[in-house]
Amino acid sequence: MNSEKVNYLKGDDETNLDKNIEFIVATDLHYISPKADVDGELSEICEAKGDLKQMKYASEIIDAFISEVIKYKPSGGLIICGDLTYNGEIVSHIDLMTKLQKILDKGINIYVIPGNHDIKNYNAYKYKAAQKIPIKSVSPKMFKEIYFNCGFKSALYRDKYSISYISQVNSELWLLMLDTNFYQENNWKNPVAIKGSINESTYEWLEQHLKEAKEKNIKVMAVTHHSLVDHNDLLNKGYTIENNQRLVELYAKYNIILNLSGHLHIQHIKPGYSKKIKNKKIYDIATSSLLVCRNQYATLTYEPKKSIYYKTKVLNVSRWAFERGILDNNLLHFNYYSYNYAYSQTYKKIYYELLRRNLSEYEAKMMSSTLSKLNPAFFSGTVVEIYRIIEVSDNYKVWSLVSDIFYHKYIDSIMKERKYDHNTLRLSLREDDESFGSVIWNKAKG
Repeated sequence: MNSEKVNYLKGDDETNLDKNIEFIVATDLHYISPKADVDGELSEICEAKGDLKQMKYASEIIDAFISEVIKYKPSGGLIICGDLTYNGEIVSHIDLMTKLQKILDKGINIYVIPGNHDIKNYNAYKYKAAQKIPIKSVSPKMFKEIYFNCGFKSALYRDKYSISYISQVNSELWLLMLDTNFYQENNWKNPVAIKGSINESTYEWLEQHLKEAKEKNIKVMAVTHHSLVDHNDLLNKGYTIENNQRLVELYAKYNIILNLSGHLHIQHIKPGYSKKIKNKKIYDIATSSLLVCRNQYATLTYEPKKSIYYKTKVLNVSRWAFERGILDNNLLHFNYYSYNYAYSQTYKKIYYELLRRNLSEYEAKMMSSTLSKLNPAFFSGTVVEIYRIIEVSDNYKVWSLVSDIFYHKYIDSIMKERKYDHNTLRLSLREDDESFGSVIWNKAKG
């Protein structure tokens, strides 16, 4: 047996089984401690690369988020789907845990799993005076020790062969926190693995406890860092769990409610279909990175025997800054700043590449403008709101001049999202009418 039974919490679930359970879901915080970024140079490095992560205000974004979690006080707790740190720096993990402790001190549960950036990362550096100085990352054991109070301490079961664990929310709902990372073979030549996989021993552990849950009529909600399914035609290699159909079939067999994921940094909802059980599908919800426009997280409400409702919420950094008397104009008008940052980062990255293809400056500007509008919408799951305007624009039509390059294919893959809202989903939990797992409502437009 490769499972360790740790704790069984009864709480007051026998008297509260009919009450809704609320969670907050966030992912890809990519926090870096000031001890690792002494002069704040990382934001300039990321900006030079065209990176959409807003590292300049990473600490403020996370502080504002923690403030909102405390105000909301979700009864189920906070779920973080991995990539807690920029590159697994031990000082970043320790400092982030100090921030998260404020949530725990208010009696709010936290459940974390690592992302591919978090453990045994050989890209862990201290940035100082234009130098990158290698610093210590964390081992799997250290990760569990630092975040011991964030799910591991109260876990019902822990896997001995990964950082996976199962927590009991109440007597009818379990939370599966599944480690899908491939950090074991990281080294100086291959500093950080992007891909995700599940080892055979963990699969055995997983099936053992999913079988138990089904026999006891316990519902299970799963969380991974990597995607359960391909969310985009181009962005899937290294982002979707390897041999993902095996996990889809396991989820289908044991009636998993849904899977929550991160890693992609985009907001996207898509089902995985079982090939063995007719009409069976499992929804994977990839929540966008908290550091990328629109800087959003999600609320998730579990309504026993009725439905489960997921909805994103834009983080109100401006209100947080105003309440604290902060005078930074970017923070006081953060939604405006955040969008312009994503727009300009996309624009400058594509504009110069288009010029190198012997396009005129006018054509390059038109085409860059199109992608710069689409990219923030894609990452925030709101393409449905702007696709009609893009579709009829002359700027979009000019892209036919370079149909052979990656960015044209990228735009086409984004425009396929034109009919879908990826920010809301309500799934049925009813079993009496055989609608379990079916979509009740998704606020699609167009």
